[in-house]
Amino acid sequence: MSGLRVLVGQIWQESHSFNPIPTAADDFAVERGPALIVAHRDAGSALGGILRAGEAAGVDWVPTVAARARPGGPVDEAFFAELLETMRAAGPVDAVCLELHGAMVSTAREDCEGDLLATLRAALGPDVPIAVAIDLHAQVTPAMVASSDVLVAYKTNPHADMAETGAKAFALLQRVLATGRRPARALAALPFLCRGNDETSHGPLAGLHARARDLCETTAGLLDLSVCNVHPFLEVSPLGQTVLATAETAEAADVAAREIAVALWALRDAFVQELPGMEATLRRVREEPQARPFVLGDQGDRVLSGAPGDATALARLALADFPDLRLAVPLYDPAAAAACFAAGAGAEVTLAVGGGVTPGQSPLQVTGRIRALGPGRYVHRGAYMTGVPVELGRTAVLQVGGLALLLTSRAPFVQDPAAYEAHGLPLAELDAVVAKSGYHYKLAFAGEATPVTVDTPGLSSYRLEDLPFRRGRPVHPLDPAELNTRKNLAR
Repeated sequence: MSGLRVLVGQIWQESHSFNPIPTAADDFAVERGPALIVAHRDAGSALGGILRAGEAAGVDWVPTVAARARPGGPVDEAFFAELLETMRAAGPVDAVCLELHGAMVSTAREDCEGDLLATLRAALGPDVPIAVAIDLHAQVTPAMVASSDVLVAYKTNPHADMAETGAKAFALLQRVLATGRRPARALAALPFLCRGNDETSHGPLAGLHARARDLCETTAGLLDLSVCNVHPFLEVSPLGQTVLATAETAEAADVAAREIAVALWALRDAFVQELPGMEATLRRVREEPQARPFVLGDQGDRVLSGAPGDATALARLALADFPDLRLAVPLYDPAAAAACFAAGAGAEVTLAVGGGVTPGQSPLQVTGRIRALGPGRYVHRGAYMTGVPVELGRTAVLQVGGLALLLTSRAPFVQDPAAYEAHGLPLAELDAVVAKSGYHYKLAFAGEATPVTVDTPGLSSYRLEDLPFRRGRPVHPLDPAELNTRKNLAR
């Protein structure tokens, strides 16, 4: 592949259709042109895996844009259109290799990745191969498959194989370029939503992924099997799980996709999660000092699933019934953060914090001392998104008794120890910290804190009946739904 011109880029954001706060242009970290390669060459992301694999193969990169934002509300349409145009205008090239999330909507469209790939295909023509690495939680659409040649997803949740997935996407692109043959693919769509219990190391997905790996190892010509468990806060049509098989022959792709799809459908009611409640969890923190520090996954207010990050229920309970615990809780509240900056470090303030966006939550009245003020920057150091920087906006640490409130001006993308350390809150000085995550924080805090995912209220709770779904139905468990393999399985 030496000397081939390969367009490379990244657009990464997981959208939450019911979060009323749009994801704006300034919520994205963006690199353009050659700066993209410098910034991501060593990253633990799919883009990092693509870049390292491509450089080993000797390609000439045509770097376009890398744009990533924490999950949140739909992306501003004008900004997405600008990103799309940047990539469209980058030709002519010999091939394309991208990292996309796969579950992004804008304020005007519901299939951003499908539209982007269709635009690239129209601009570059039918002969330029396009390879894409996507998130396991992507909503894979027929448009995404039709406009690409290679589409592979992570195989782990929490996502420990992001860079590996990028490298695989590039390897399959190499195969296309070397042989001149496009792989056959089969896409199976399953109309059901997960309600938890969807980690890949245990539960129903462990056996399913083991079978998928076995098929890839033993089936002649089967190149990849990607099982995508779309996150259940996306209102698009169609909606549900997908299985995408990539193979040398249509028959191999069809047979593999059908087997995994039927097995996945049979397990649909196993994707239900029983989690400990807030009171039981805080009692455990109090009663098990040998297990401290704890890291508590805030299931209902997961910014990593697009929730706003302003739910106050856990902080309210801690103040009322567990004042002896040293607990750190992030809350999205730009007005409260601004009030702290106006008062200055060391000042005592009385504020209403959080609870302004999430339905059913109310602001929490507190009086405390401003412990620290800062720009809200940190770099992931744990095993998830290693090396990826984060911008929380102006951030204040407000100490209220034993409770440290991390008040952020942007949604608190907080699932790594570095988020707390950067604000003067080392784990060793705390009984517990809260991560706005349900899964991935376990990778980041491994060996440093005892993880407990907690049943909390909010927009990322698995009480799907509380969300106003209109499109994408019927879908199980909200409606009676059936799997018709003839209807749902198509190349």
